[in-house]
Amino acid sequence: MATSHYFPQRYGGNKSEQNFIQDLVDEQIKLFGTDLYYLPRVILQENALSDVIYSKFEKQFQIEMLLQNVEGFGNDAEFINKFGLKITDEVTFVVSRRRWELEGQRFGLAIRPLEGDLLYFPLTKQLYEIKFVRNETAFYQLGQIYFYQIIAEIYEFGNEDISVGIDDIDEMDASLSSSITITLKLGGTGNFLSKETVTGSISGTTAKVSSWNPATRKLTVYKRSGTFVEDEDLTGAEATWEIDNFDSLDDKNTKYSKNKYIEEEADTILDFSEKNVFGNYGNFMDSF
Repeated sequence: MATSHYFPQRYGGNKSEQNFIQDLVDEQIKLFGTDLYYLPRVILQENALSDVIYSKFEKQFQIEMLLQNVEGFGNDAEFINKFGLKITDEVTFVVSRRRWELEGQRFGLAIRPLEGDLLYFPLTKQLYEIKFVRNETAFYQLGQIYFYQIIAEIYEFGNEDISVGIDDIDEMDASLSSSITITLKLGGTGNFLSKETVTGSISGTTAKVSSWNPATRKLTVYKRSGTFVEDEDLTGAEATWEIDNFDSLDDKNTKYSKNKYIEEEADTILDFSEKNVFGNYGNFMDSF
């Protein structure tokens, strides 16, 4: 006896049962899910090995997802390793395949969520980076997949530019990215604008403005493309000031950064002015 065409397992058959299950999935996510912001990644530069060197996030859209599972929250998810604080909080969201196809077509996105894109969860007010998308299952229910499982982790801010037009998200970029404070000399003109790009006249280094205090002449910048030099002019859209001093090791946004402390302690132990740390043995004709 042939299999029923009302319950297709691998091919053909009637689509009404598949559409019915998809409707149930969509209804459950709409009833018990949460509206999340999806931020697709735009890759601007990559090297020969396809490693992303620079990327940005400039678009966003809302889509409902169901919080399926949480791992690591409050369960020793943060630990200190040789590279600093490591956060391994992991979360799993479920999104409807049909709803994703409808929203994705509007923005010209891939047929499924992609690894590397970001999710903003309003409940926790945090950004999560997609690490894996389970878009295939061993046995398709009635011959079709109805949802995607998205596994994501807390996003670690790097050199990516985030400007999507949502204040809660854009402000995270300035408050959590690595930043330094520059002291400027007297005699400058104009005021720096928040989130504008400033440029060093000699080094050509660019950075974005996090905050500016004209009374103390303190300028905090983030997303630096290089290293500024002292006594060069720092120019913005409406301001030009000369740099007095700054400390590139003093990160104002990283609580656990020890770069400055390690550098100062190392200076008290090692003499970095010595060219030959092993002494004069074998130093033929004072060649080094």
